[in-house]
Amino acid sequence: MNQDILEVVDELFRRGLQVSEIDIDVPLVDYGLDSIRSINMVVDMESAFGVRISDEQAASMETLRDVVDQVTALVTVRAGQGEGDA
Repeated sequence: MNQDILEVVDELFRRGLQVSEIDIDVPLVDYGLDSIRSINMVVDMESAFGVRISDEQAASMETLRDVVDQVTALVTVRAGQGEGDA
């Protein structure tokens, strides 16, 4: 698990959900994540990491671990696409 991405995602979700701590394996709905907050969190993550998160990808992210894994995969793909561009 990418620790840098975890730290940013954790901060975004703690701030967005107005909680002091989030367990990485507890469903985010248990912290009050609803559809409106989910949209806001996706926009914040897209901005923070320079990635595009599809509706399907967002819907599959149930825990903070899911979010970090998905964002890490997207960042890795984006970095790979940038190779060779000069």
